[in-house]
Amino acid sequence: MMVPRPRNPPLRLRTTWPAPHAVLITARGALDTATAGDLAALVSDRLWAVPDRLVLDLSEVDFLGVAGVRVLLHAALQAEQNGTDLQVMTGTNPMVRRALQVTEADRRLTVATRREEPATA
Repeated sequence: MMVPRPRNPPLRLRTTWPAPHAVLITARGALDTATAGDLAALVSDRLWAVPDRLVLDLSEVDFLGVAGVRVLLHAALQAEQNGTDLQVMTGTNPMVRRALQVTEADRRLTVATRREEPATA
C-alpha cells in the first residue's frame, strides 16, 4: 500500500543568531493554517528577548496562505511594540512575493529580496 506524499511539506523552522541582538528565523515548507501557529509561537518567543533585529527568511517557503500572512502582520505589530526592526526576506521566491502583494501585506511589512547583514557590536 502506497501512502501519498503531502503536496506541501510541513513547515520546518530554524533559528540562528548571526550577530548579537539579531535573530534569523528560516522557514521551509508550507506556511498555512496548519503550520502558522508554530511560526507565531517561535516569533513571539524570540521577540520576548527584545532583539534589535528579527529577520524572517521565507525564501524557501513552498506555500504562503492567509494564516501565514496574518502571522507576519501580527509579528510586525509585536516587533514595533518592542522596538525591534522586523524584516521579511523573500529571496526570489515569486509565490511568497505574490502572496504578500495580493494581500497588500507588503505595504505594511519591510520586505527584501535578501537579508541585510546585521552590524556587529
